[in-house]
Amino acid sequence: MSRRASAKIFRPGRILFAGALITVLWSACSSIGVDNADLAARSPRPDLLGYYKSGYYESRADFRSIAQKLRTRLPGLQCGVLKLVAAEVADLTTDWCYLPPAGTKGDLLVITSGLHGAEGPVGAAVQRYFMAEILPGLDRSRSGYLLIHAVNPWGFHHFRRVTGNNVDLNRNFDASGDNGLYHNKNQGYADLNEFLNPSEPASQTSYDYFFFTTRSIGKILWHGIPALRQAILQGQYQYPQGIYFGGQAPEQERALLGPLLQGKFAGYKAILAVDLHTGYGERGVLHLFPNDPVNEAVRSATAAIFAGYRIDWGSSDDFYTITGQFTDWMLTLTPRGSLYVPMVFEYGTLDSQTTAGSIESLKRSMLENQGYFHGYTSADQKQAIESDYREAFYPTSPHWRTQVMQDTIQVWQTVLPRLRTLGER
Repeated sequence: MSRRASAKIFRPGRILFAGALITVLWSACSSIGVDNADLAARSPRPDLLGYYKSGYYESRADFRSIAQKLRTRLPGLQCGVLKLVAAEVADLTTDWCYLPPAGTKGDLLVITSGLHGAEGPVGAAVQRYFMAEILPGLDRSRSGYLLIHAVNPWGFHHFRRVTGNNVDLNRNFDASGDNGLYHNKNQGYADLNEFLNPSEPASQTSYDYFFFTTRSIGKILWHGIPALRQAILQGQYQYPQGIYFGGQAPEQERALLGPLLQGKFAGYKAILAVDLHTGYGERGVLHLFPNDPVNEAVRSATAAIFAGYRIDWGSSDDFYTITGQFTDWMLTLTPRGSLYVPMVFEYGTLDSQTTAGSIESLKRSMLENQGYFHGYTSADQKQAIESDYREAFYPTSPHWRTQVMQDTIQVWQTVLPRLRTLGER
């Protein structure tokens, strides 16, 4: 850093502003991860809460159990498994169920969960409710339904967002076909690497942890939060032990999923692909992220299907783009002439659309990654850090979990009839 730049950062006005901002953020941090009054007032629904299963194997067993019961009610239901090869765990699979239409193919709904393994418990709960309570009553004349459980079973089992290679799958899917993605250089991330990926044992009592918010304010003042968020979150391909690592080659999940998706997509006129996530956004709110529409027809169809809901098109200051995104890659598998509409359902947990929430979310992800690669200063610190990380993606609040289910049920009731009209064109 040049002397001139240093002087620019630490002008008296900036010092006063930084002090005020730190004070505000410390105050705001006390409410992060806490249900607001409206959410806390929502009555928990035991019938909905029963669909949440914390562990991968318990979740998979319930997925299979529901599928088995559906076979007698839904003739033609197809189910299968994609077996993952993992050195230390023998029985990891991505399970799927597909219900084809009774007649000519029109529209297909695809629901995927667990792309980020730690987000799997919530996404799988939403899937299993759909299978058990909604799927049997849906119109099958021209509509098909494909549900894929635990796209990242290793991450689900170990409660990490990433694969066994520390790869963030939602930054690993190269849609170009030439693997050029893995040669991308994210200079903004490189400039922050030392800050983002400490190499000492993780602890919530360390000097770095205590001053993390203060140091983050310095980065925000220098870079601006939109540029900082983009640099960190878009994906990086240079630091295999760093957060948001997109890999240096395609992960095996791509080879497993490609033939399945391409085969099931064949013949459909319209495909709505819903990928289920947790973490980003206002706590207890279902955010809809459609990616950047590839053309006006896709944007128009998206707006028609989700009319009445707020769609985050990517125009706000807190939005960031991602390289190697799963739903972008799925477009390459769709039949020529079919309408492909991607949508990410994101259930907010830590108010990460705010500056305070962004800092807290980043801190929890950094500490978990740091502990995984460099250990923890004590068993108590390991437990505390892992507990906070779990809350960031799988909140224990029964009010939050109930809200997630109820909001998603309402979305299905609204959008599925609209999707059918697209498949009839």
